[in-house]
Amino acid sequence: MNATNGSPLNAGIDPTLLVESTAYADPQLIRQILDHLREHQPVCYVEPERFRPFWAATRYDDIRYIESTPELFSAEPRAVLIPESLEIENLNRFGDMQGVKTLVHMDGPQHLALRAITRDWFMPKNVAAMRGRIDVIADQFIDRMRSMGGECDFAADIAFWYPLRVVLQMIGISEEDEPTILNLTQRLFAAESYVTEESDLSTVYGETLTALAEFFTQLAEQRRNEPVNDIASVLANANVNGEPLDPFTLISYFVLLATAGHDTTSASLAGGVKALLDFPEQHRLLLAEPGLYPGAADEMIRWVSPVKHFARTVLKDTTLSGVSLKAGETVAMFFDSANRDGEAIASPAKFDIKRDRSRHLAFGVGRHNCPGMHLARLEIAVFLEKLLPQLEFIEQAGEPAYIQSGFVSGLNSLPVRYRFRD
Repeated sequence: MNATNGSPLNAGIDPTLLVESTAYADPQLIRQILDHLREHQPVCYVEPERFRPFWAATRYDDIRYIESTPELFSAEPRAVLIPESLEIENLNRFGDMQGVKTLVHMDGPQHLALRAITRDWFMPKNVAAMRGRIDVIADQFIDRMRSMGGECDFAADIAFWYPLRVVLQMIGISEEDEPTILNLTQRLFAAESYVTEESDLSTVYGETLTALAEFFTQLAEQRRNEPVNDIASVLANANVNGEPLDPFTLISYFVLLATAGHDTTSASLAGGVKALLDFPEQHRLLLAEPGLYPGAADEMIRWVSPVKHFARTVLKDTTLSGVSLKAGETVAMFFDSANRDGEAIASPAKFDIKRDRSRHLAFGVGRHNCPGMHLARLEIAVFLEKLLPQLEFIEQAGEPAYIQSGFVSGLNSLPVRYRFRD
């Protein structure tokens, strides 16, 4: 395992850990590596075991450039770094090395046409119109906290479930299916955590995608026969260039909505609450100035940066920060590093709920910016605006734990102790 290009790495700095899911159980370790690379080797060639090599891009300006230049950097065919053996297995089993082909895995006219199918659901005006429904769901989970006797695991008991219910109701999935979808999405993003002597990584990943495909195939069939006002009906009956979506594309679309629609928001909400506990002056400021909730939600998303990386394939020989990249090579963008780049983000190590929210890259930029960003901000802001004024206090009640995933990651556990006002 090695990394090349640029000045020598400090002892203990191992960029190959950026692809090791277990390393993300220690976010400070990952940030230490990213901080060093950003300063000393912002475009670093990494050759890990089990993975095909890639260039690691860690500076804000470089990542923004990559995202904004699809004619040079393509989301196809390698949008996420996964072990080479899994790429081969996926190609043989599903016809694509990533196992799915969602909006984040494609470019060009197909990407634009598919994105347009659900675009209106996530536009600011339509998201704002959902405020009443989100209020109701937020109240349900605040009531759950009230019922738990003053202690809970805020990540596992609340943050995992609240955004899940919001997006699944939009899709048209019932509450009784929430545990199934949560389990499958967690297995998809952190598949290596579920590897056993009986089930290797390919088995876990393949079985998870198969189960998701079976679930969404049945849902799509129901909505073709009896369409209603939900996203499932829109997708099941959608046409692109006069043709319905093929089964692989349709299932991939459902998988994207059901996963990206809640895991990233869950991570940001849990990580945001931890940030308020770590920076109590920001907690007090938020309570004193309720108009800060939308900005606080956005700062929490920057602070957590739940999507850890996306990859792009170089389409033409080019340079990035003076480093030569060859056509066909992979460059991976590490968003947590971009969002802590002091050249672009003022005082990036400070959690600041008054920060200008226009600068961070947690939602991406350009054609692949996150269509659900307005919904994510609103969900977090609504929940905290309702919860925090009702609490006499909230404090950490145990050690946090983190999801072991190098793609989408955040808190897996956040024990808290609290008391509601009478």
